[in-house]
Amino acid sequence: MCDTRYSHIAVARNLRGRETGLTMAASMFRSRRNRRKVDLAKKTSELKASVKHHAPSVLKALGATALSVGLVYGGWKGWAWANTTESFAMKQVQVLGNARVTDVQVTKLGGLVLGSNLIAMDVGSVERALSSHPWVKSVVVRRHLPGTLTVQITENQPVALLALDELYLVDGDGEPFKRAQAAEAMDLPLVTGIARDALVSRRDETRLVIRRALIALDAYGRSAVSKGHAVSEVNVSDSGLTLVTTSGQEIVLGEADVEPALERLARIRKELSARQLTAEVIRLDNRTRPDWVAVQTSKSKSRAP
Repeated sequence: MCDTRYSHIAVARNLRGRETGLTMAASMFRSRRNRRKVDLAKKTSELKASVKHHAPSVLKALGATALSVGLVYGGWKGWAWANTTESFAMKQVQVLGNARVTDVQVTKLGGLVLGSNLIAMDVGSVERALSSHPWVKSVVVRRHLPGTLTVQITENQPVALLALDELYLVDGDGEPFKRAQAAEAMDLPLVTGIARDALVSRRDETRLVIRRALIALDAYGRSAVSKGHAVSEVNVSDSGLTLVTTSGQEIVLGEADVEPALERLARIRKELSARQLTAEVIRLDNRTRPDWVAVQTSKSKSRAP
């Protein structure tokens, strides 16, 4: 009996131990589950706080993005409308500064058609097309909305003729810009002695030579010595410049400075007039004795200081 009782007690103790272990395991599981709930609640709270904090910035960013998209789309639609609407149709073309280039040439060369949309017009292409005209030195094309286009032209101004295989008009920079027509060659002095090959192969250098000839022509034309002795030609050679007047008188400048040489020319002409002599050649190119002038008259040669 005793053994049976004691055995029962032992079993009872073992059962209590198992029950205690299960209770502890259940308690631990509930604890972990509670912690997860706390962590989830904490994260949810933090997320709500973050959303609440950043919501204005996010809304502003979304609003700005929407506004940008709207502006781009609106701008695109507006530009498309402006390029096609008749409200900006070209009704008038004003050509300014032209004397040699006619209005008809401007509209034809520039492809300007009344009714064309001014916004859609490529004014750069119009300027390039008009610049191909030989008389056009520069051109500026501007839109004046709603319906006017202005074309401001600066024309080349010829100051001399350049004798190559044909006659060419030359501007003040020494640039030949077009072949001369009969009506365009009136009253312009002639520059001779320039080879076409030199102008092609050494263009910048040759232009400087032409430019020096033009400077001499301009200085002579502004001087008192030109009265009654207009220059018809300036010849360029390896030894320098020679002016030829309408009467055939040769004035050899050589490489001499133009202004001082013209002052000496004025003095020698005054002396020749006093002696009632006419010079065929007046040389002002003495390098070693710049103050000396050599004069060749129709009957004799003389040298004067």
